[in-house]
Amino acid sequence: MLVHITVNLNEAEDKAAGEAVLELLHRAGVRDIDSKFLHRYGLVSGDVDPDQIEAIEALAVVQAVEPDGSVSALSHRRSRP
Repeated sequence: MLVHITVNLNEAEDKAAGEAVLELLHRAGVRDIDSKFLHRYGLVSGDVDPDQIEAIEALAVVQAVEPDGSVSALSHRRSRP
């Protein structure tokens, strides 16, 4: 399942710190990691098995793990008499 992971990595930290975070996530079971927003926003996305989410959340550097999903607006419908 695709998840979005928020990590505690500020913009000032160097590339080596980011690589270390990616290695931790990989070892915890995150696959196909997209790190495009790692340094700017502290966000990565990747595929995980649902049973690995707790292990990922337990990492000290991880602040949140959210499953990917789509949001749809509710339509306003008038009831007819």
